[in-house]
Amino acid sequence: MGTWNTSINGNDTAQDLKSEYKAAFFYNDVETALVKIDKYIRLEGFDESDEEEWCNYYYSLADFMWSYGLLTEEILNKVITMIDSGFGLDIWEESGLKVLEKRKKVLNEFKTKLLSQQPVNKKIRLDFHMNPIFENGDIIAIQLKTFDKYYIDKSRFSEAFFRDCDGKYIVLRKVCDDISYVSAVEPRVKDIWARFQLYNKIFDICPNVTDLNGVEWAKTENTNGSFITESNMFYFKKRNYKIIGSDKNNLAFDFNNVINVYSFGINKPWFNFESKILKAIYN
Repeated sequence: MGTWNTSINGNDTAQDLKSEYKAAFFYNDVETALVKIDKYIRLEGFDESDEEEWCNYYYSLADFMWSYGLLTEEILNKVITMIDSGFGLDIWEESGLKVLEKRKKVLNEFKTKLLSQQPVNKKIRLDFHMNPIFENGDIIAIQLKTFDKYYIDKSRFSEAFFRDCDGKYIVLRKVCDDISYVSAVEPRVKDIWARFQLYNKIFDICPNVTDLNGVEWAKTENTNGSFITESNMFYFKKRNYKIIGSDKNNLAFDFNNVINVYSFGINKPWFNFESKILKAIYN
């Protein structure tokens, strides 16, 4: 694992474990969460014999728990003992006296923080899309929202055309769910992204499913017009979605393991959902 600086969380271990801490404490009481985290850590081969990694683990855990008002006396006492005994400082000594003294200062400040009044217990929020949206095979019409998006692709359509697409409809078919992350500590926590196929046509008004007869798939970077996006109904509600039908035929085909992300949540001068969609249709 890599260490970037002398801070408590300035290492790969602390950063990798942060999402696991969130998952564990989101679904479990403190005692159960700690048992699950400890079991995972030991299965990963961490123990007190590797002082550097053990410090990265225990210090980051204590820091996380304190920040959310969850720090227990047991964890606090273990961490204070580690700091007072100089546990794990040998690796910092190898980097020179200046770095060692800087690390000691960080640990003393960390100790003072942990011994202070911790914040009131606050709710943990998970930055994942944990619930699938739509049923596989659902055919969904949504409105384009180009009025507040950056105009990007000058080579395929004019800005006037781009703006004129505002309020017009595109049609997607839900194919499956892609799971990009599953917590090793708490498997109920996962990040789900929905895979869709894009029909190669823009409609002035919300179409009927019969209006799709003969319409091919758009030319996304993948085969069969497929892409993935956030499993977040907020974006679909904002675009006045409507399920106009269902087609469960040929849902299981080869996507060539290519993942094209068309994120609703990004609106930058170099990327937004509407520009990606129009580029695919007018490719």
